[in-house]
Amino acid sequence: MQFPRDPVRVWFAATTSQASAYSPCNITGFFTIQDSFRDPLRVGSTGAGVALDTGVTTSVSLRRTRHPSIVTRFNGQRLVGRAVSNEVARIYSELDDRSWQVEVSHECRFPPGRGYGTSGAGALGLSLALNDVMGLSFSMPEAAQIAHLCEIRCKTGLGTVASVFSGGLTVRIVPGAPGVGQVRKLTLPSSLRIVSGSFGPISTRRVLANHYLKKTINACGRGLIERFLRDVSHSNFMTISRKFSDCIGLISSRLRRAMNALDSSGFSCSMMMLGESLFCLLPREDVGRVEAIFRSHELTPVTSLVAGSGADLI
Repeated sequence: MQFPRDPVRVWFAATTSQASAYSPCNITGFFTIQDSFRDPLRVGSTGAGVALDTGVTTSVSLRRTRHPSIVTRFNGQRLVGRAVSNEVARIYSELDDRSWQVEVSHECRFPPGRGYGTSGAGALGLSLALNDVMGLSFSMPEAAQIAHLCEIRCKTGLGTVASVFSGGLTVRIVPGAPGVGQVRKLTLPSSLRIVSGSFGPISTRRVLANHYLKKTINACGRGLIERFLRDVSHSNFMTISRKFSDCIGLISSRLRRAMNALDSSGFSCSMMMLGESLFCLLPREDVGRVEAIFRSHELTPVTSLVAGSGADLI
């Protein structure tokens, strides 16, 4: 795996041992998988998604030690194995000459695996925080590239880092990490709200490893970006997202029942990529009625603003 240029290390007092960052979560409406490039910085996805003002807050604590270690937690639960945050922390530990005990805490209203992009959001926030607390000199796009590379390696996502790096409603026109791919950020009315809810997780790693599903996703997603760019509106984003979700065939029966109820009441909705989850992007005056339909189908609604900006240190 390739990484950005070697950082210039800034040596600092031992008391500088903590940093925090915030990254919005992101709901992908439609996408195509672009993973055939040799350069992992170019691997990614095309498609469109919207960032939520509800996100992942990441706190990092470092302590000098002779016995380096990495402990990462998400909402208090220990992350083990191929969790992308473990990979980000490992890479930064290798890039730095010093020996650290690294403790990472991610806090988010949403659990992982539901289609909110929590893995990518957490990876990006962690990369920004580690870059800061270790005194490395990566630019923000370079730190974001490390997070993107780790997501590709761990197969937890393809385009989330690029989207949450920008915030807002984004269209990933050219796949790849920030600074490599091309993302167009679109303006939405400030009155719009995102109502979402989830029955449970879908494993992104398993989907990306399934050759048949990958072919189906790319066949369904082909040409949708161009169709969206011909009519850049929140209603067309929902229309195309729904066309995509109906095409790929991952909608469960209980999710379909909730979607049918919203359809019959005149509200556009779609499945979140990837989770057994549902979302609507709609004017704030419709939020109450949509939330009621969610509840009637045993979905706990979460209403969010659209995040106007991307991840940053706090």
